[in-house]
Amino acid sequence: MTPRTPESRRRQAVTLVEQVAEIVYREGRRYPAFFYLTLLETRDILADPEESDAETALTDAAARFKKLYASPRDNFSEFYVHSDDPQQRVAENGKFSELVNELRSTLHDS
Repeated sequence: MTPRTPESRRRQAVTLVEQVAEIVYREGRRYPAFFYLTLLETRDILADPEESDAETALTDAAARFKKLYASPRDNFSEFYVHSDDPQQRVAENGKFSELVNELRSTLHDS
């Protein structure tokens, strides 16, 4: 397996954070706007190659992403995708968790 370069991780992280943000946006008013806005800020940190090098952008984006989990309650760990169908809810939340875990792994290169 070839090692991931900071630039390839940066590109992958942009894609992943956009996917996570889209899901959060679709869930709408059930959650604080802070989640969506923080994800957009994370994306913006990653997306501007003129602003910083890839490694710095990944470090800064990881710090911003971590803020989603900073409050003692109503933090991002409590987010879930709603569906009236229990099986669909389980499937959609499983996919969502995989996306978030992949994003976290990409930001931290683990």
